[in-house]
Amino acid sequence: MLTKSDFLMGRQCRKRLWLEVQGSGGAAALTPDQRHALEQGQAVGRLAQAQFPQGQLIQATGETALEATAAAIAAGATCLFEAAFSWQGWLVRCDILQRQPQGTWTLIEVKGSTQVKDEHVWDAAVQWAVLKGAGVPVDQVDLMHINRATCVYPDLSTLFHRQDITTDVVARQPEVADRCQQFQAVVAAPSAPAVAIGDHCHQPQRCSFQAQCWQGVPAASIFTIPRLDKKKKRQLIETGCWAIADLAPDFPLSANQRAYVETVRRGEPEIDLQKIADHLATVTFPIHFFDFETFNPAIPRFHGLRPYDAFPFQYSCHVLAADGTVTHQDYLHETADDPRPPLVAALLSHIGPTGSVVAYHQSFEATVLKTLAATFPTHGAALQSIVDRLWDLEVIFKDAYRHPACLGSTSIKKVLPVLVPTLSYDHLPVSNGAIAQAIWEAMVQTPDPVQKQRHRDDLRTYCHQDTWAMVAIYQVLQRLVA
Repeated sequence: MLTKSDFLMGRQCRKRLWLEVQGSGGAAALTPDQRHALEQGQAVGRLAQAQFPQGQLIQATGETALEATAAAIAAGATCLFEAAFSWQGWLVRCDILQRQPQGTWTLIEVKGSTQVKDEHVWDAAVQWAVLKGAGVPVDQVDLMHINRATCVYPDLSTLFHRQDITTDVVARQPEVADRCQQFQAVVAAPSAPAVAIGDHCHQPQRCSFQAQCWQGVPAASIFTIPRLDKKKKRQLIETGCWAIADLAPDFPLSANQRAYVETVRRGEPEIDLQKIADHLATVTFPIHFFDFETFNPAIPRFHGLRPYDAFPFQYSCHVLAADGTVTHQDYLHETADDPRPPLVAALLSHIGPTGSVVAYHQSFEATVLKTLAATFPTHGAALQSIVDRLWDLEVIFKDAYRHPACLGSTSIKKVLPVLVPTLSYDHLPVSNGAIAQAIWEAMVQTPDPVQKQRHRDDLRTYCHQDTWAMVAIYQVLQRLVA
């Protein structure tokens, strides 16, 4: 039987549906951040269930789950978790099913997002169709999602908000019926359907077969043109135009997009030495190259935080003196308690009262520092002083340095191997901020000292790389303008 997950997969891409159900492998393994997202969703689900103390969990799987659900309903259960129903080859498990006094049922779908999304309505619409088909008198569908508006730790009583989406769910029933038949035909076919690549390969969910389908896409492609809108992208895909080299000279682009395309076609960087020199001239010694790592859980865990509020758990700081010497300081919180007080104390001992504080995309560091200043007012002036001295290295790559090998991106992950070929993030176990979050959570939770040490080393190596990369890029730019 197909599931509601299969239905959502089919809506995103019929080829992906076939590969998942009938394919013989080739799917990419889950990354640490994807596993973390799944675990966080499960934690949200458990808290949602706690709102219904009378609820009964259907733990069985397969046919046994269907039998256990039927038995629970027959025995007079008033609330079920993970209730299982099937109809015409489709199987659904309902997050929460609550019986109403009049004998009908309310379907409650739990999501870790802060608002109702289109895919959530489709998720519930499939369940409605199967429940109705199975003879279950469901008459209302609520989406139970995270409430950022009023929930503040330690009071989690308002963590969830319930929103009635019944009207939208009912309106989609004709299309649900059609799609159910289409998707069953797709998985019954002897081979995968031909589906063109596009934004659906990573929206709303990242497809585990993207690498397989994108093998023929060149590194510099229409997908790397900055902020190219979906309509234009679809137009190019339909004509088989993927490579920048195949783009018509008169294809409508913005000035920034056109500049990127021309840089790729020339195969040479576009560099404004005067702009770079002017920007570098505003840096003052000692120069602090600084980077935060933060964590933003759906379920807040420390005083004053709302759902998805970010708090820092780590930073790295390389300090370049006027005589050229470089020193390094860092902080990594290694336990599950609030990292903010000790992190702030360490931070103020490592960043002095003078000198520029260099960040890459400084608005992120500025936001974290301002939030810390508001949370810990006794350190507010010192933290604000750091904010006032922030200097953004990324600005140069937005305004004065374009390189075709950066593929239209100003991310430090793209810029670093271009300017400093001996450095990259490719070999690191932790290679981006999302993975850093997942590894930090694993580190503070694991009782295994060997695993904890490995996570500790990986996190410190990654954060060190971020600030050392800024030092190396800064030095290359200094030599360039000299």
